[in-house]
Amino acid sequence: MDSKPLSEQLTMQLIEQISQKLMRDNSVLTSSGSAALITALHAGNIPLGSEVIMPSICCPAVLFAIQFAGYSPVLADICLDDLCMNAKQAQAVLTAKTKAIVAVHSFGHYCQIDTLESLAKQHKLLLIEDACLAMGGTFKGKPLGSFGDISIMSFGYDKIINVDYGGALVTNNAVIFAQAQDFLHKNQFLQFSPNKSTLNKLIYKLEKLDSFINKRRDNTKYCLNKLNNNHSIQFPEINDVLYWRLPLLVKKHRDELVKQASKKNIIITTHYKSLSQLSTGADDNLPNAQYVSDHIINIFIRPETNQKQLDEIINFINEFYL
Repeated sequence: MDSKPLSEQLTMQLIEQISQKLMRDNSVLTSSGSAALITALHAGNIPLGSEVIMPSICCPAVLFAIQFAGYSPVLADICLDDLCMNAKQAQAVLTAKTKAIVAVHSFGHYCQIDTLESLAKQHKLLLIEDACLAMGGTFKGKPLGSFGDISIMSFGYDKIINVDYGGALVTNNAVIFAQAQDFLHKNQFLQFSPNKSTLNKLIYKLEKLDSFINKRRDNTKYCLNKLNNNHSIQFPEINDVLYWRLPLLVKKHRDELVKQASKKNIIITTHYKSLSQLSTGADDNLPNAQYVSDHIINIFIRPETNQKQLDEIINFINEFYL
């Protein structure tokens, strides 16, 4: 009989599940996705104050985590094809002070992580893959979370696996793993300290991840099939993408659309605004990011979002743009 406390047994089971799903040798749990990013930057052993390239369209928590960790975020523009920062955009802002790149799978859509890996290797940069909105997605047959020197995950509010708490750092590098463990040992507020209920929910949702993914993909296809193609909306390419929220670019009257939807208790969100608005000294010459900032809307496609809710949202958008 295993003499370890039940919570420790569950934690070990969870770590093993994450490592297997992401094809990584080592996993360490953190209190959040932000905590995982802070830990990753320090475990990567880059000098404090170094520049870290990140996309201008993503969750503001990425920007804040880089700053909190003691580094200087440098915003890169994004590509309108996938709403992600790819190698071309990262290369444009790379300097002698750059020591790391945070590659974000924006809205769950994979970035071209392989070319970012090549760029990072060419310039000897730490590559951190941010798959916080993309758990369960794949790129060229490999799971998102298996690329770069380090990958980070989040299990916080509205993530693919959502238990309102926790994150993970995964890597194949034994030195980085040891340094991550040491950093977390010294920083208690970044440590993973769940109750047994949260642990059980995480284990259960990891086991059910494939079914959750299939439901998200079904909801995405349903929305795109029902939306009118009246040239007011730029439709995304779905292919094998796993979306967090379905992103659409509306060509006009975005703010009025959201305002009128709110009056009818219909939830349409506008994540994300360009982070150049939040970062002092950021380069304002980010035209694609600014366009997305001004035109993006999101539709919830969570597994628990039922068809009636989707119909209400889609019918409203269709009627608004008649």
